[in-house]
Amino acid sequence: MLTLAQNPHHSVPPDFTSEDFHLAREQLIADGGDHEMAACQLTLVWHLNNDLEKQEWDHQIQQGRQEAANRACQAEEEQERQQLEQEREWELALQEERKKYCLKHTPIPQDAVISTDPIIIPAQVAICKLHKGDFVELYFFTNKGLCNVELSTQSADDDALMLLQTSDSLHSFVPLATAHAKGSATKDKDLSWEEFSEAAHRLATAMRENDWPEERIDSHIKFWLALESHPWRHGICEISKMGLANLPSLSKMQMA
Repeated sequence: MLTLAQNPHHSVPPDFTSEDFHLAREQLIADGGDHEMAACQLTLVWHLNNDLEKQEWDHQIQQGRQEAANRACQAEEEQERQQLEQEREWELALQEERKKYCLKHTPIPQDAVISTDPIIIPAQVAICKLHKGDFVELYFFTNKGLCNVELSTQSADDDALMLLQTSDSLHSFVPLATAHAKGSATKDKDLSWEEFSEAAHRLATAMRENDWPEERIDSHIKFWLALESHPWRHGICEISKMGLANLPSLSKMQMA
């Protein structure tokens, strides 16, 4: 199809009455007529051809616009395809890096709850007594008793065994650290009121961790609350305070 170079909508018909078209008019009037009628016929033919060229021009413009739109659409699709391909390559590279450096890409939880409760690790002998349901010295739950456990667990001889006689007059081997902790424990009657306060709630927590019945734990808590709120506890008489401090030991003797 012939492509038009100029817009026929802007074309102006020539003057067919001029000398330039004299020969064309002569051919039209050979069978009769005059030059004016021939000029009108030439003008009519020009307008018919111009209308055809206008239609062809409009079709050419529409086709060009459609082809431009198709090219733009194809270019956009190609750009999206290249972008998706690039993103896929990046994702594959990132997955490979995550496999290779897994620790680097391990997510860190932002809502992690960090406990503020102190870590209480009593002596092993105290834990064994609580597990069996025996009475245990409060000393093991005081600050001093817990510090001694930390020092003893750092000893290089903790794995050594020592022969001790149990309450049943039997002999058994126990870890050296446990024997030291048992031998260095301060009796309840020799503890200060401050040490009593340190050990009371820790002992209740340890009892719960070793599956003591809740009623026994409640009794322990009520007992210590009664001691803390007793008038002798806050009095000025030291003898009364000493007598009150002996009540835990006496209660153990009565319940033994």
